[in-house]
Amino acid sequence: MAKCVIPEDGTRSEIVIYTNYLESINAFLNTPLTDAQLDPWEVREKSIPGHQRRKGPSDQTPINVSQSTASYLFDPSLKSGNAKPGFSFMLKTDLRFADIDMQRQFTMVGRVVDFVAYFDKKMKYDTFYYPQIGGRHSLLPYFEENG
Repeated sequence: MAKCVIPEDGTRSEIVIYTNYLESINAFLNTPLTDAQLDPWEVREKSIPGHQRRKGPSDQTPINVSQSTASYLFDPSLKSGNAKPGFSFMLKTDLRFADIDMQRQFTMVGRVVDFVAYFDKKMKYDTFYYPQIGGRHSLLPYFEENG
Protein backbone atom coordinates (compact mmCIF):
# COMPACT_ATOMS: atom_id res chain seq x y z
CA MET A 1 0.00 0.00 0.00
CA ALA A 2 1.34 3.41 -0.93
CA LYS A 3 1.24 6.45 1.34
CA CYS A 4 1.50 9.87 -0.30
CA VAL A 5 2.21 12.84 1.96
CA ILE A 6 1.59 16.39 0.77
CA PRO A 7 3.25 18.67 3.36
CA GLU A 8 1.48 21.63 4.88
CA ASP A 9 1.99 24.96 3.19
CA GLY A 10 0.87 28.23 4.73
CA THR A 11 -2.72 27.82 5.90
CA ARG A 12 -3.16 24.48 4.12
CA SER A 13 -2.64 21.54 6.48
CA GLU A 14 -0.90 18.27 5.64
CA ILE A 15 -2.74 15.79 3.40
CA VAL A 16 -1.98 12.05 3.56
CA ILE A 17 -3.42 9.75 0.87
CA TYR A 18 -3.41 5.96 1.14
CA THR A 19 -3.82 3.90 -2.02
CA ASN A 20 -3.27 0.26 -2.90
CA TYR A 21 -1.50 1.19 -6.12
CA LEU A 22 0.29 4.48 -6.66
CA GLU A 23 -0.54 4.33 -10.38
CA SER A 24 -4.26 4.58 -9.53
CA ILE A 25 -4.06 8.14 -8.23
CA ASN A 26 -1.31 9.21 -10.63
CA ALA A 27 -3.60 8.35 -13.54
CA PHE A 28 -5.65 11.43 -12.58
CA LEU A 29 -2.76 13.84 -11.99
CA ASN A 30 -0.45 15.89 -14.23
CA THR A 31 2.41 15.67 -11.73
CA PRO A 32 2.67 12.20 -10.19
CA LEU A 33 2.81 11.72 -6.44
CA THR A 34 5.56 9.66 -4.85
CA ASP A 35 5.37 7.03 -2.16
CA ALA A 36 6.47 8.27 1.27
CA GLN A 37 7.06 4.66 2.38
CA LEU A 38 9.89 3.73 0.09
CA ASP A 39 11.56 1.74 2.85
CA PRO A 40 11.25 -1.92 1.81
CA TRP A 41 10.45 -4.66 4.23
CA GLU A 42 13.33 -6.32 6.01
CA VAL A 43 13.96 -9.33 8.22
CA ARG A 44 15.08 -8.28 11.69
CA GLU A 45 16.31 -10.27 14.67
CA LYS A 46 15.69 -9.77 18.35
CA SER A 47 17.14 -11.40 21.42
CA ILE A 48 14.83 -13.34 23.73
CA PRO A 49 16.29 -13.45 27.26
CA GLY A 50 16.54 -16.66 29.23
CA HIS A 51 13.67 -17.33 31.64
CA GLN A 52 11.98 -20.00 33.75
CA ARG A 53 8.95 -21.92 32.52
CA ARG A 54 6.60 -24.35 34.26
CA LYS A 55 5.17 -27.37 32.42
CA GLY A 56 1.76 -26.83 33.99
CA PRO A 57 -0.06 -25.21 36.91
CA SER A 58 0.85 -28.00 39.33
CA ASP A 59 4.54 -28.16 38.33
CA GLN A 60 6.69 -27.43 41.37
CA THR A 61 10.05 -27.53 39.55
CA PRO A 62 10.24 -25.05 36.68
CA ILE A 63 12.76 -25.55 33.90
CA ASN A 64 15.18 -22.93 32.61
CA VAL A 65 14.83 -21.82 29.00
CA SER A 66 18.06 -20.56 27.51
CA GLN A 67 18.50 -17.27 25.70
CA SER A 68 17.75 -17.35 21.97
CA THR A 69 17.19 -15.11 18.98
CA ALA A 70 14.05 -14.80 16.89
CA SER A 71 13.74 -13.36 13.40
CA TYR A 72 10.67 -11.45 12.27
CA LEU A 73 9.46 -9.45 9.28
CA PHE A 74 9.44 -5.66 9.63
CA ASP A 75 7.20 -4.05 7.01
CA PRO A 76 6.48 -0.28 7.33
CA SER A 77 3.40 -0.56 5.12
CA LEU A 78 1.81 -3.36 7.16
CA LYS A 79 -1.61 -2.50 8.54
CA SER A 80 -3.69 -4.44 11.02
CA GLY A 81 -6.70 -5.73 9.09
CA ASN A 82 -8.46 -3.04 7.09
CA ALA A 83 -7.62 -0.31 9.56
CA LYS A 84 -6.70 2.62 7.35
CA PRO A 85 -6.73 6.00 9.05
CA GLY A 86 -8.91 8.84 7.85
CA PHE A 87 -11.90 8.68 5.54
CA SER A 88 -12.47 7.36 2.05
CA PHE A 89 -12.99 9.43 -1.08
CA MET A 90 -13.53 8.73 -4.75
CA LEU A 91 -12.18 10.36 -7.91
CA LYS A 92 -14.25 10.01 -11.10
CA THR A 93 -13.69 11.62 -14.48
CA ASP A 94 -16.42 13.88 -15.84
CA LEU A 95 -17.49 12.20 -19.09
CA ARG A 96 -18.88 15.44 -20.49
CA PHE A 97 -15.31 16.75 -20.89
CA ALA A 98 -13.02 13.72 -20.55
CA ASP A 99 -12.37 11.08 -23.18
CA ILE A 100 -11.69 8.37 -20.59
CA ASP A 101 -13.96 6.81 -17.96
CA MET A 102 -12.06 6.30 -14.68
CA GLN A 103 -13.26 5.85 -11.14
CA ARG A 104 -11.00 5.01 -8.18
CA GLN A 105 -11.39 5.00 -4.39
CA PHE A 106 -8.73 6.09 -1.90
CA THR A 107 -8.36 6.94 1.79
CA MET A 108 -7.08 10.23 3.14
CA VAL A 109 -6.23 12.07 6.33
CA GLY A 110 -6.72 15.81 6.10
CA ARG A 111 -9.33 18.42 5.38
CA VAL A 112 -11.55 18.42 2.29
CA VAL A 113 -10.98 22.15 1.74
CA ASP A 114 -7.20 21.59 1.68
CA PHE A 115 -7.54 18.69 -0.77
CA VAL A 116 -9.65 20.77 -3.17
CA ALA A 117 -7.33 23.77 -2.88
CA TYR A 118 -4.24 21.67 -3.60
CA PHE A 119 -5.54 19.43 -6.42
CA ASP A 120 -7.66 21.96 -8.34
CA LYS A 121 -5.94 22.66 -11.68
CA LYS A 122 -3.53 19.72 -11.16
CA MET A 123 -5.65 17.03 -12.79
CA LYS A 124 -5.28 15.50 -16.28
CA TYR A 125 -9.06 15.49 -16.80
CA ASP A 126 -12.14 17.23 -15.46
CA THR A 127 -12.65 15.17 -12.33
CA PHE A 128 -15.27 14.84 -9.63
CA TYR A 129 -14.06 14.47 -6.04
CA TYR A 130 -16.52 12.62 -3.79
CA PRO A 131 -15.40 12.73 -0.14
CA GLN A 132 -17.13 10.44 2.34
CA ILE A 133 -17.94 13.52 4.42
CA GLY A 134 -19.67 16.10 2.27
CA GLY A 135 -20.80 16.73 -1.27
CA ARG A 136 -19.20 16.46 -4.69
CA HIS A 137 -16.48 18.88 -5.80
CA SER A 138 -15.20 19.52 -9.33
CA LEU A 139 -11.44 19.52 -9.89
CA LEU A 140 -10.28 21.14 -13.10
CA PRO A 141 -7.35 20.12 -15.29
CA TYR A 142 -4.26 22.24 -15.76
CA PHE A 143 -4.05 24.08 -19.07
CA GLU A 144 -0.87 25.87 -20.10
CA GLU A 145 -1.45 29.39 -21.26
CA ASN A 146 -0.13 29.86 -24.78
CA GLY A 147 0.85 33.51 -24.59
